[in-house]
Amino acid sequence: MTVETGKRLSPWVPIGLTIAAAVSLVGALLWRGGASLGFVAAFVVLLPAAVASALMCWWPGGREARQACRDERRRRQVVMISVGLLVSAVVTLLLGVWWSGSRPGNTLLIAGILLLPPAVLLMLMVWLSGRSSDLGARVESDESLVHDAHGHWAVFLLPLLVVTMTGILALGPFGVPGLAIAATLYVIVLPGSAVIALGRFINSAVVVTDRRVLVAYGVLRQKTVAVERKRITASGVKQHFVGKMLGYGKLTLVDRDGDSRVIPGLRRPRRVVKHLE
Repeated sequence: MTVETGKRLSPWVPIGLTIAAAVSLVGALLWRGGASLGFVAAFVVLLPAAVASALMCWWPGGREARQACRDERRRRQVVMISVGLLVSAVVTLLLGVWWSGSRPGNTLLIAGILLLPPAVLLMLMVWLSGRSSDLGARVESDESLVHDAHGHWAVFLLPLLVVTMTGILALGPFGVPGLAIAATLYVIVLPGSAVIALGRFINSAVVVTDRRVLVAYGVLRQKTVAVERKRITASGVKQHFVGKMLGYGKLTLVDRDGDSRVIPGLRRPRRVVKHLE
């Protein structure tokens, strides 16, 4: 592991971002209509950026990350950003509830609602990434790697579609019903679909060697298993129309004991079946 020395983050960066976030909040309180919405959007971006940069600048974890290897530094930076998002979401929500009914309270409540889903999802990504295993590292020295497959990026198509529909309903001429549906999609449907997509993308993997098949799957908790190739009695692939176009789908493996493992969102699963044959 190569140790690198990262550049020190200037203390003026979090200070400047904090001032900019405060100006955005004031602008959201003073203006109305589309201008107010723009200031709220700026506040939602600037506040977690200010908290995250402050953590990277003054928190011990941020200083240690600058002395770590590149991968570790990036991981810690993602942790700082996720903590910044979560802290910002919780603080704005609490203040919004505390001052509910007033214009500042309503503005902060909207900002907190906008911040909460990405904060939860980024924290979940950090948590899943830290607990997912590298199946390639489990290949033994006397084995030959035949094929490996991981989660496909297309598992995020549904969350992206939900984000698009949310934006259309929120910004389009659909009035209060459109805003209500957009809020439901953003607060409930988006986190649910994104959690499933993240779990499939990070946890799904299959490694085929000349002797064994190593399998990883799961959503919130990754399960791993190694099966001798000669014990695999059946394998199958399920793909819908989009999956066939983009090359991803659900792989099912059955062994002699009748145990079935389903690995969803896998990249080119038919290649795995071909190698097993």
